[in-house]
Amino acid sequence: MQKQEFLELYEAALRAAKSVKGVKNSPKVSRFVDARNRLKDAPTSLACEVVSKTSMGKGLSFLNDHKNPHIRSEGRLLRDLWMKILYASVASEIVDTEMKTRVTACDPSVVAVSVESAMFEKLGCFMGPHKAKYRSILFNMGDSNNPDLRRKVLIGEINGERLVTMERQEMGSEKIQKEVQRIKENARFKEESRMKILQSAYMIMT
Repeated sequence: MQKQEFLELYEAALRAAKSVKGVKNSPKVSRFVDARNRLKDAPTSLACEVVSKTSMGKGLSFLNDHKNPHIRSEGRLLRDLWMKILYASVASEIVDTEMKTRVTACDPSVVAVSVESAMFEKLGCFMGPHKAKYRSILFNMGDSNNPDLRRKVLIGEINGERLVTMERQEMGSEKIQKEVQRIKENARFKEESRMKILQSAYMIMT
């Protein structure tokens, strides 16, 4: 299987799921399941490359929210596969031997269940009032430019309870966090300069 075929299968699975409107099984549901099964059989090295360099994880929130119970169930299986692939991609990115050992010792399925349980307990169901928070977490966990968050979640440095309370900026990549910090420091410097000018002006006037 080539990279293009893998991506086309994933898109086919999403299209099939989006075309299913009711809760009953149909040929469209069967097409989704068939595409999902073929994705599952893809070589791990190929899946790892595609998942780590694209944002295919974004579509999982749609599958988790689907009205059709069969697609929701199959979507969870696809999510578990995605988590295992993310685990593999994180492990391959780490150079430090000790850190690689810690990541390798993790069970991504257990981590996925732990995070999902914390999300449900704190945020309720996927279609509830905190739907945007669910999407934010899934987006940041699947962001190809944010391997640091995935690593921290996998090794338990950030647990499920902590993850669901993090702000969007906190979940962002180190690059984004540094940029946010730079903006805050600039704003603080400008405010301090403004206050000094006001104080100087006041002293002159008095």
